Amino acid sequence: MSAEDPSTSIFEWTPPSAGVPRPVLGTDSLAEAVAPLADDRGAAADDLVRRLARTVRDWLEGEASPDAGVHGRLVEELGEVLEAQGWRAPVMNLCAALSRVAGDVADDGGPALREALAAECDRWLGADEEPPLLGDKTRVAAPLLEGIAAMGAGETILVHGWSETVARGIEFAQARGLRPSAIVSEGGPDLGGRRLARRLVASGVPTRFVYDAALVAAVGRVDRIWLGTEAIGHETFVGRVGTHALLERARHLDVPVAILATSDKVAPGPLRLPEWPAAETWLLWEGAPTDVVVESMSFEEVPLHLVDVLATEQGLASPVQRTVVG
Repeated sequence: MSAEDPSTSIFEWTPPSAGVPRPVLGTDSLAEAVAPLADDRGAAADDLVRRLARTVRDWLEGEASPDAGVHGRLVEELGEVLEAQGWRAPVMNLCAALSRVAGDVADDGGPALREALAAECDRWLGADEEPPLLGDKTRVAAPLLEGIAAMGAGETILVHGWSETVARGIEFAQARGLRPSAIVSEGGPDLGGRRLARRLVASGVPTRFVYDAALVAAVGRVDRIWLGTEAIGHETFVGRVGTHALLERARHLDVPVAILATSDKVAPGPLRLPEWPAAETWLLWEGAPTDVVVESMSFEEVPLHLVDVLATEQGLASPVQRTVVG
């Protein structure tokens, strides 16, 4: 058997609830069809959105999907996946888009609303849409390698845990001959930093792997910090626990900080943190004594004013004003 390719391996997250039988809702049930998406915490947000849009579109085309009341039924049957994954901005954006469509088309028993919702799903799947609604991760890092503040050769980048977009960015810098090195943290309960470290080493990037608790001390050893995120709000973004303290230290040492994220990571409304880390205390301490309060939330909201620049496939922007810079 050949060794696993670390650059393409997919992290699989299986919570305890995965072994609990789900109620049989019927073959035409959208809730049953999207249920696996609620538990999939290892999937990239754009992949999750495409799978969700494709599933919704298939359901809308099914014979069992009624013309009357289709929007209400859609909201009801997506309830579980939205509760679990709706904190991620691309999922928020897809659902907000479907709601806008529903507000524009009467749900009066005719086929118009169902057809309009299906067409919106097609837009998220990239059908006949230019530019695509889901950003191209391969283009995000390019603006960071240009201009007067461009990354130089041989720089060390600090990364907090796993990020597909940051991984692609460092690989892009390596392909451009900049020979970066990386310091990568373990990345919380899913240990996603291990996945990133394996991938970077496979791409020829010298990589050091450290405890999350060692990140603040490591700031003085790096040239810049690159972070991924699941959602960017008006004043804060969602980061792994420890990001706030990390960026406070970076500000003190004048180490530049960039968020690398596709434009679909900008949330349409208020941010919220996922509920599952706080609820599943075994992530931090399995079998903890009942009199110990286990605070297992592994994400936090971080002020955007601690970030120097937001890099997207559309260019560089000020994280606070959302205006193009440079």
